[in-house]
Amino acid sequence: MAAILYESLNSREEKLDVGLDWHDEPEIIYFKNGHYKLMLNLKEYDITDECFCIVNAGVIRKLESLDEKGVEYSIKLDLNELCFQKETDPVNEALLYPLKNGTIKFSEFITVSDFGFLQILRSFNDMVRRYREFGTKGTTDTVSVRKFVLESVSDQLMVKADLLHIIALIDSFGMVQDKEDVDAEKQVRAIKDSINYIREHYREKLYIRNLSELTGLNEQYFIRFFGSVTGVSPLDYINRYRVEQASKLLRDTDTHVYEIAEECGFHNIGNFIKIFRSVTGETPHKFRKQFGKED
Repeated sequence: MAAILYESLNSREEKLDVGLDWHDEPEIIYFKNGHYKLMLNLKEYDITDECFCIVNAGVIRKLESLDEKGVEYSIKLDLNELCFQKETDPVNEALLYPLKNGTIKFSEFITVSDFGFLQILRSFNDMVRRYREFGTKGTTDTVSVRKFVLESVSDQLMVKADLLHIIALIDSFGMVQDKEDVDAEKQVRAIKDSINYIREHYREKLYIRNLSELTGLNEQYFIRFFGSVTGVSPLDYINRYRVEQASKLLRDTDTHVYEIAEECGFHNIGNFIKIFRSVTGETPHKFRKQFGKED
């Protein structure tokens, strides 16, 4: 099991900014201090106090730090790895399988006033200390975020035990509940479907009407709705995603710039350079030079 712990340390130069996305596994986020704006399935939360947030599997989330200071940790719960080998194990049947299948879910927030918070915090901090003392530290694409990975089998076993202990505490304090059908489910599905479509077809010509038809929403309403959730228009999101993919190719390959542009859905090199500069602040050629590559 190679669970990764992420640690975010905000500074004046770099603040945590996690774009809109979702995962197939639940994620535990611990806000130690700082000020954050968090969105979960289209609902926004203002985080100013120490707390845990558990992002259930499939939940759309977006996270932004609003403070120059702040410490935050996150780790995903791979329920496939945590389930016991014997399928009929009572813990599997009563808790882990239903969590994995989405028929029950974790409470979204555990605050300092909740009964059991201190016990959960103690177990979580023990796990963080293990990562910091024995883990291999690495960097991420965000300067303020670093990751820790435990290499030895014994340490990985310890973390597996830590995570199961945390899940047991959460359940014992009544913080697991039946999944409810919410009014926003259709809108959440519309956002997921449109973003997945963009990610799968960004190399092709994309039209807003295709996205609105896919989601079953009126085109003008879809544009306003998409912007209110993601913070950018559908066209801007498409361009940013294309630039993100182009950046990876510029960094990792020797493919010519004009070929990368076309591969990422830009069929006009001048338009590609203009949009790339507007998103990254520099031209594709200048961006590539940072990695010792020439076109």
